Amino acid sequence: MIRAVGELSAQSACILLAPNQSLSLVGNIWVFVSLVAASFGISVAFAMAGAWMVLPFVLLEMLVLGTLFGYVYLEGTRREMIRISERSVTLQRFRGGRQQLAYHREFLRTSLSVRVHMSHSEPAKVNFSGPEGCLEVGEFLTDGEKAILIRKLGACGLCARREPQFESQSF
Repeated sequence: MIRAVGELSAQSACILLAPNQSLSLVGNIWVFVSLVAASFGISVAFAMAGAWMVLPFVLLEMLVLGTLFGYVYLEGTRREMIRISERSVTLQRFRGGRQQLAYHREFLRTSLSVRVHMSHSEPAKVNFSGPEGCLEVGEFLTDGEKAILIRKLGACGLCARREPQFESQSF
């Protein structure tokens, strides 16, 4: 998901990037609770029939499933904020339900290049590159959303550049 916060202009902009998240925290909890109830109901029936060794494995299964549900939810709460000003472009990454700052990188606008790598075998990659380093932006976005991001960056005066190992693509 790409959302412009405020107005986009050639001088300044604020773009929020977030992965698609189909279920809220409450929805995730309801799905997990229903799976736990179904598994425990079946395992208790087997335990009452004499197959009590099913219970430890169901507990282990629910522990692994709960851990995976938590991991998927936390990955879905990632956010990237691109702030474009007259002098600099700032990329901030947030993680977790409380949106704790996980990463902050500032690029000088004059030396920043936006590189787009397109390939038939793998998803597109959008990179910010400059003397400050190279950083992939919006790795969780779909190719269509990355095309929208490139258009929004172009509206702000940040155009994709061709380089030998990267292929510039017009969207």
